Amino acid sequence: MATTPTQTHALFTTPFANTTDFTELADNCEQYAYSLVECEDITEKLALCGRLSACLALLQPTLHEPVPAHLIPHFTVDDLPSRLPAFEPESDQLAQYCQVLTQLLISRALPPEMAAVMESLLCELVDYFADTLKAPRWLNTLEGNIAIN
Repeated sequence: MATTPTQTHALFTTPFANTTDFTELADNCEQYAYSLVECEDITEKLALCGRLSACLALLQPTLHEPVPAHLIPHFTVDDLPSRLPAFEPESDQLAQYCQVLTQLLISRALPPEMAAVMESLLCELVDYFADTLKAPRWLNTLEGNIAIN
């Protein structure tokens, strides 16, 4: 009997590699984390954690690299955004938090109630992590682009 692939199943086959753009990896991380919180099947939860862990591992070594020139227009705005991420850890520290939580969930060392709390925390952290990676970094002015602090 054939099954209809769900959005979650599509996440298991989404290709990514060390050449995948960091913004795409950040989007993937968000999707895996959101799906993890919504998923009830333990096998799928483990698969989602594995995919999330792989994306986080690819992102970590690139966190301090400059934005590629072809992406600068994507991160440049004419007006300051109304909302900027406000959580303050360094990106490598935040990536470590996400990775450790993902590994903890993969290990299945927590009782189900604690795992649910950790899944929610991981989802919030990954959401913030992705927001900080994708936030505008420059503002167009008459004098040229200036960095947004």
